[in-house]
Amino acid sequence: MTQTVEQTQNLVATAHRNALTLVLAFAMSIVIYAGVGILILGMRRTNMRADLPYAFYAAAAILAIGSIIIRRAQLHRMKLEVVAATRGVEGLIKHLLNATILAAAMAEIIGVLALVVVFFGGGQSDVIRLGVVALAVSIYNYPRRAAWQQLVDYYSAANAAAGHSSLGL
Repeated sequence: MTQTVEQTQNLVATAHRNALTLVLAFAMSIVIYAGVGILILGMRRTNMRADLPYAFYAAAAILAIGSIIIRRAQLHRMKLEVVAATRGVEGLIKHLLNATILAAAMAEIIGVLALVVVFFGGGQSDVIRLGVVALAVSIYNYPRRAAWQQLVDYYSAANAAAGHSSLGL
């Protein structure tokens, strides 16, 4: 089934809107987690301090780097060529959406760590640091519609020129 340029643009717009909504919702929940963590720390009367937050920093660093690596791997040119050739334009758009959701979910896990560190002896600075890292990863994974549209246009034209599949599938 051949799609018109307008139909493709509408598919990209819809998928981008969904991805944007999810990434912004994840970012807002990260802010809420950090706010709740700071609120809990403000209500706590004793100030217990442990060396355990370093484990949380390490976990956050691994998740942040992992999020970047996964996003770059999922958006690598060869991966996108295979997806476009085997699944078509709709599959490529779904792949872009899924890659964004996966990377944003990893930022969300870092945000949860910002809240959990409170219960393991972390302080306000620990919550803020983890929250900032989570927001930075979320911003890095922010979907860019122009880039999505450019990718879809390029691979739909490439598939049309190659007889729908460059892999012979």
